[in-house]
Amino acid sequence: MKTHIFFKSLMTAILFLLIPWAIKATGLSGDVIYLQGKEWALLDKPIDRDSILFHRLMEFLPENHCITTANREGYTAYWEVRQSHLYLHHLEVCIYDEQKKEEYSLTYQPDQLKKVFQPYYQDRKICARWFSGELRAGTGKLVRYVHSGFDRNMETEQVMALQHGHIESSQTYHNTIRAGIKIKNSQDEIIRRFPWHRFPEYKGQRITFDVENIQCASDGHLVDLDVRAIFVRPKRENIEDENHPLAKALKEVLKSIYPWEVLFINGKWTTEFSRFAVGIWEDKLKPSQINNDTTKYTLTGRVYGEEVRQIPPYDVVKIPAEGAYLTITGKPFQGWLADSTGTFRIEHLDKGEHHLMVQFIGLTTCDTLINVPVQDDTLQLRLSLPYDYIEEYVCSPALSREYIDKGKPNLKLVVPIGKEEGMSKHPFWKKYGVTYYSFFPLKEDGKLECYLGTPNHLLTAYNEEVFRYLDKKSGKGWRKEVPPGIFGLDQSLNELHDYNWLIKTLSRKCKYPIAQRKKNKGCVLQVEYTVGSEGYISNATVLNPAPRAFRQSVMQVFQSLRNVPTVLRPGKSTLSIQFWLDNMAKAPKSDVIIIGYSWDDKPVLMK
Repeated sequence: MKTHIFFKSLMTAILFLLIPWAIKATGLSGDVIYLQGKEWALLDKPIDRDSILFHRLMEFLPENHCITTANREGYTAYWEVRQSHLYLHHLEVCIYDEQKKEEYSLTYQPDQLKKVFQPYYQDRKICARWFSGELRAGTGKLVRYVHSGFDRNMETEQVMALQHGHIESSQTYHNTIRAGIKIKNSQDEIIRRFPWHRFPEYKGQRITFDVENIQCASDGHLVDLDVRAIFVRPKRENIEDENHPLAKALKEVLKSIYPWEVLFINGKWTTEFSRFAVGIWEDKLKPSQINNDTTKYTLTGRVYGEEVRQIPPYDVVKIPAEGAYLTITGKPFQGWLADSTGTFRIEHLDKGEHHLMVQFIGLTTCDTLINVPVQDDTLQLRLSLPYDYIEEYVCSPALSREYIDKGKPNLKLVVPIGKEEGMSKHPFWKKYGVTYYSFFPLKEDGKLECYLGTPNHLLTAYNEEVFRYLDKKSGKGWRKEVPPGIFGLDQSLNELHDYNWLIKTLSRKCKYPIAQRKKNKGCVLQVEYTVGSEGYISNATVLNPAPRAFRQSVMQVFQSLRNVPTVLRPGKSTLSIQFWLDNMAKAPKSDVIIIGYSWDDKPVLMK
């Protein structure tokens, strides 16, 4: 009992402001894993999961290997996936030379580690058969970080379930943050909104709330939370009652603040901290800090964001930025979210100049001055892609030249799902000494596998540096041997799948039945087709009576287009398709004309 009281007293002493709880003392650096030809951070250390292996490895490593608080083991393991199994690729260890007072790195290949991993060493490879459990690998920007172990999340994560080193399943997630008020910055606003008049008995007291299980909706509204304990000092009152009036008052206050910052992590909405503590006291804020709202103008507008179209031509389009987060000077603990049309409305503003900030995850922040009232009825704001970041770290001619100068020219390309192995074994790469980074946007149903965040023109500019390098080194003959899907060479990546594309495709692919041409027969088909909300042609029907051969020719083409993503208008539409011989009259309102020639027996497509 004394220990329990001591622990509570100690916790109260340290929980003065918003402090996230942590199990471990520091953030840890994990290992590295190769996935899809790219290095990902492995947010774990699989070797440490087996105490015998870990002990053997520590005995094997030089005594003077470097140890830090983030890497207490002193090594970094590099892993790879082969045939759905996890293998150790190599091990890197930092060594400190006491005499030279400098550090250097040692690399151990599997052959050099076979004594340590003897039960798992076979065919010059080390398979992690000792490991069963879940592993997380991440790439991209850091979305969430808690200074505790591997408690962090990155933009893209792959969660793998392993059984004795075999990957039983894996799931890729794209993690995001919806901007809003951060929990750790909300103490002053909680104090300002807290109903002190209802609790005169606590005047002059400091009240610390221990809170966990914070539940937020996707729009930033707080749904519920648990108040585990309340500590009142110097009154020395400890309250463990979820229904205490103080606990209910805190919930009311937190629910009134909107929108909170929420994170979409591995398929679930959450907050930065799963548990935190907040200390409040009535006299912390000065009277001048309390918001006395006497404003009278309303600011309305729409926020648009740039994104890369996820189908050819992979260009930049403007869409309403649903969920864009807006803040304005003078209202530090108020925020506004744009609705599904990108529209926002900010009321009770004074006349004059205001500093408006608009944020949206993955886009450049808009930071501007607005004069209220605004002359235009609706303010138009556009958030651009983070071009500075993309060109510095992801894709630019300068980065391409860096790879070329290092003797590692690299191309950006698209590979459909199921064609990865064929692409990796293509003779072009070895013959010309070029590597590639692939995007996998097309699954078997035509839908996107990953998010392509770099527009076509930047990917093409990056590749053109390699084109010039290969032209200079090998002449232009390499262009005839190049595999498909390379930005800047494959023209199908530049084609916009719109209405004009549909007309051209039908004109090119629908064949005039030879037998019907010999009979000097033509036909006009009225075809109704349906486009789903995601841009896929889901159904096509011939509305008028027509010979089977003509219907079959058209239906086969529509069937081949069912898995092609388009920008066609969703809903039902009708096309008039004429099969026409050169000795016939043309229908006046035909959308598509399939040409046959009466003097030729071969099937001829429209020129």
